[in-house]
Amino acid sequence: KVGRINLPTMTASFAPFFVLMGMISVPVRHRFSVDDLLLMEESGVFTPDQRIELIDGEIIDMSSVNQPHAACVRKLIRFFQQHLPIDRYTLDAQNPLQLTEHTLPQPDLIIAYDHPELLDEDHIQPADVALLIEVSDATYAYDRKKKYAQYALAGIPVYWIVNLNQRQVEVYTQPSNDQYLKAEIYQKPFEVVESLSIPPNDIFPKNG
Repeated sequence: KVGRINLPTMTASFAPFFVLMGMISVPVRHRFSVDDLLLMEESGVFTPDQRIELIDGEIIDMSSVNQPHAACVRKLIRFFQQHLPIDRYTLDAQNPLQLTEHTLPQPDLIIAYDHPELLDEDHIQPADVALLIEVSDATYAYDRKKKYAQYALAGIPVYWIVNLNQRQVEVYTQPSNDQYLKAEIYQKPFEVVESLSIPPNDIFPKNG
């Protein structure tokens, strides 16, 4: 049950901050936390159908999912459901993944190492992630820069960008600080895990 939020608390938590320098007000960026975001959601600031992410303290409106994007996600889910050992891995699609106190993205797909407690926990943790996938079209620059840096900082071991525009899979590994030390681009079948190969043409929509 959501209780009333008194105005002073909301003002202190969410209002912009300003530093007064003589007669000049200089705006200072306020970084929202995951707790701030959850409180705003509970308070009705966002509607249930709004798609939002929190990236390094910034609330980002996510673009709507178009048909090629949705088809690609479905193809990826079907491929991994058919080929991954279900006793070792768990699939999670388009759910929040808290990376830090100020970062809560919603990746298109996560392959996590399975363990007995996983299904009883609220969300998968970064340490559970074996592979994280973003399907990109108009969001490519955002996925390649902003999200790329946040996933590397969180130590996500393998990050894929499924690039719908170029019809290729970009594989980033060996995270170090805010970047990945190794990048590979595939347009032909390549190994995913444990000698499992994936043909990129099988995961791209025909009319993509």
